[in-house]
Amino acid sequence: MDEMAAAMGTSKSIVYRYFTDKSGLQAAVGIAVLDEIADALAAAARGGGNPHDQVEAMVGVYVDMLTNSPNVYRYVTQAEHQPSSMATFLSTVREYVALPLKEILNQRGEDGSLATLWAGGMVGFVRGAGEEWLASSGAERVGPEALAEKITSWLWSGAVSEGLNS
Repeated sequence: MDEMAAAMGTSKSIVYRYFTDKSGLQAAVGIAVLDEIADALAAAARGGGNPHDQVEAMVGVYVDMLTNSPNVYRYVTQAEHQPSSMATFLSTVREYVALPLKEILNQRGEDGSLATLWAGGMVGFVRGAGEEWLASSGAERVGPEALAEKITSWLWSGAVSEGLNS
């Protein structure tokens, strides 16, 4: 707490006035960062363009977070800090991702309520691919732009478009 107070330019007693303990402060930081990411994803989802562009923009937001703040990402995605916040965050992200997907399903004459199920799979895929990328190093690690493009391509077209259907 001393180090955190010093980094904030205040005293430990002031920090304790707002946060009862270290875990309370950690939870508040996690919630603030998750809210910031959720806001950026919402803006990407509402950014206009066709559904593909919206999905690509949301993947870009996620990859930017991994690239620009990998340690913050690792910290806030650790559920033990605030499991309910992470669950709420993931639920909110699924809702944003479901918006363009519902539009696609409705245009095809399919059940738009399946968009949430599809979005849940996409969120899990993007998170898994992003974390695998974050853990990789060296020659196997593509650049952030290539990662965002590849994830979007996989989500949008699937393995068939990548020649994996042999």
